[in-house]
Amino acid sequence: MIRVVAPAGAFIVEGWPALLVAILVQEGGLWMARRVVDRCQVTFAGRLFLAAYGLRMAIALPTHYVWKLRDGNGALFQDDYTNDLVGEWLVRIARGDGVAIFTGHQHLLDGVYPYLLMAAYTVFGYAPLLPKLLNIGLAALSAVLIFEMTRRAFANMPAAIVAAIGAAVLPTMVIWSVVAVKESFVLFATLLGLWTVQFLLSAPARSTRVADAVVVLLAIVALLLDLRSTLALVLLGLLLIVALARSPYRWHSWQIGFAALAVLVVAGSGLWFVRVRSSDRALSGVVEDVVLQIRHRRAQEAASARSQLRPEADVVSATGSELPLAEAASDATTFTVTNDVLDPLGYALLAPTPWQARSLPELGASAEMPAWYVLLAASLLAWKAKPQQRSFVLCVVVFGIANWLILAVSEGNLGNLLRHRLTLDPALLILGSAGLEWLWARGGRPFSTHLPAALVPAPGDAS
Repeated sequence: MIRVVAPAGAFIVEGWPALLVAILVQEGGLWMARRVVDRCQVTFAGRLFLAAYGLRMAIALPTHYVWKLRDGNGALFQDDYTNDLVGEWLVRIARGDGVAIFTGHQHLLDGVYPYLLMAAYTVFGYAPLLPKLLNIGLAALSAVLIFEMTRRAFANMPAAIVAAIGAAVLPTMVIWSVVAVKESFVLFATLLGLWTVQFLLSAPARSTRVADAVVVLLAIVALLLDLRSTLALVLLGLLLIVALARSPYRWHSWQIGFAALAVLVVAGSGLWFVRVRSSDRALSGVVEDVVLQIRHRRAQEAASARSQLRPEADVVSATGSELPLAEAASDATTFTVTNDVLDPLGYALLAPTPWQARSLPELGASAEMPAWYVLLAASLLAWKAKPQQRSFVLCVVVFGIANWLILAVSEGNLGNLLRHRLTLDPALLILGSAGLEWLWARGGRPFSTHLPAALVPAPGDAS
């Protein structure tokens, strides 16, 4: 029914281009979903993909239609409209219409996402629903990848189902997949990279597919260098962990620690040499410089980046005209561990707390946070679940902590935090679902263990 109703709805809302793209996305996504999982999970993967896809289509089609009646575009957010506008204007520029990108939007041309929209509009014609359909398909595939990685890592079907349901219905994972922003594209590329890391850690040493997986991972890293460079660096770090784990030489803990210390000494010596040659300030100024850079970044975010949640009156400056004042105020503040270390870490991980909401949109955004806090607490118990792939679970932990630190350093705007924190969801879902299942089993499995018939693989597909 979903495979028939969804394309029909897309056709009603925006005509033939939307119909063709909806069919391509859903059938291509269904084909891929059945090939990234083991054969015994093909039926469940297909149902999971269609459920996540159908939920997002049920939200995207009516909201796009209603907003299109209001403004002619169907965009839910300002960035949604901006990306669509730049993609359309790139098509017009390529046709030689004699137009140029609006002032203030040129920075978007540095990324691949607007050109992806341009390609879609060039092939199928201009229809603002097309980017949303693509994001919906990628988000549904992301749910399948999270399910499969959890199942393999913990060899635990209930935990994998919890992770799959979370990936399908978490509000932030839904809302950013029904608009024309690049977050679902970034999340899918990241999850594909993690899935490849898991394959590299579990594949036989002499498998001919190992080289293929390495090439795929490097291609994903190259793509993420354009989409979000920090994620590319994190994946490269995970590749080093894979190399250590798959090395025929068995490293002892003290050897790994000594190697890490040597790397820090060499890197620190290099930085010290560069600083001595470029500045005559004391070395104690290094910490001060780092803190000032972090403060500047967070002040810039709070002052100039518009938020989908807070009106212009609640930020320092919606246009960025008061950036120097914001940076000067951050420079004048005395350094404290609470304000400069603990607050950014807590903000990146816990905001927006329901009891601190200052507006109705913030209160709506904070509705997800209780579930987020439960997953966060349960993640601390993931190791109790006795993972079957300890090296991969370690990679997921490193991935989550690295992204948390990056968010703490760079994000000072609540709307952007909720978008960029999407990359933390996979780590919390994989680890948190395993922790929840461990608690459930430890409590004697108080609820029925019978899964709905739609979730149970067919007898011929059972492993």
